Amino acid sequence: MRATCRSGFRLVALALVSSVVALGGVRLHAQQGPAPAAGSQGLFWTVEKDGRTSWLVGSLHLLTADAYPLPASMLAAFAQADTLVEEADPDELTSPDVASQLMAKAFYPPGRSLQTELSAGAYRRVVDKASKAGLPAVALDRMKPWMIAITLAALELQRGGFDPALGIDKHFLDRARTAGKRTRTFEAALDQIGFLEALSPQMQEALVGETLDGTETELSQMRRIAAAWKAGDAAVVEQLLVDTMKDSPGIYQALVVDRNRRWMPALTGCFATARCFVVVGAAHLVGPDGLVAMLTAQGYRVRQR
Repeated sequence: MRATCRSGFRLVALALVSSVVALGGVRLHAQQGPAPAAGSQGLFWTVEKDGRTSWLVGSLHLLTADAYPLPASMLAAFAQADTLVEEADPDELTSPDVASQLMAKAFYPPGRSLQTELSAGAYRRVVDKASKAGLPAVALDRMKPWMIAITLAALELQRGGFDPALGIDKHFLDRARTAGKRTRTFEAALDQIGFLEALSPQMQEALVGETLDGTETELSQMRRIAAAWKAGDAAVVEQLLVDTMKDSPGIYQALVVDRNRRWMPALTGCFATARCFVVVGAAHLVGPDGLVAMLTAQGYRVRQR
């Protein structure tokens, strides 16, 4: 149970933390990484069918400064594209209406609090961890357990130099807006936290416990994932992200497989009408249920660059 929770949470946190943490009020200045040298190869595919060419990029939503510069071939492909497609637009979360909805999902209403909902032992551990991180307990007491788990994981990752401002999706969204390219998304920003909100109270408390136990492990794992991403090693990324998720079949099905299937009509529709540069989490591209495999099965020629 504990290993299963941890492997499932790992991908959830990495996928969602960049958008949720900013609104949760926990935003650290990431430590500066080493000066960029050779940059990265990244995870990057060319997609061809019926004389049309588009591109897929596997994103890590948090990265360190030494992931840049990105490969010249990736930047050249982006320059050729007329449409950027990403999972969701994080700027949706800055609108007052959506921010209000997120707060309602992530925070308890008056009369309920983390102290009333968690076991006494788990609550004491959260307070102790928050205090060591420089966060007063009052800042966390209204957060639901899944939000606490994400917040604590984010603090550790950002202290390790992993910053959502350096994520690949953020990088290309900013460039697309500057260049005046069209942008599309597969989901609404709030859709991305629906999975966490739906977790049972028992599973949410288990996630908090795993986060308290495993922050150093999560940082070590993130470093391994980032190193594989920089090397363009899709097989290792699959092993570290996808294979661990399969230990929790329900989590894997909901977070990866079902979403990939929902995205496919919009993805192939974009490929048929535009030169699309598609940036989604790396776990959505690799493995037998990934978008690369799905596109190949539909007759697309998909080549890793």
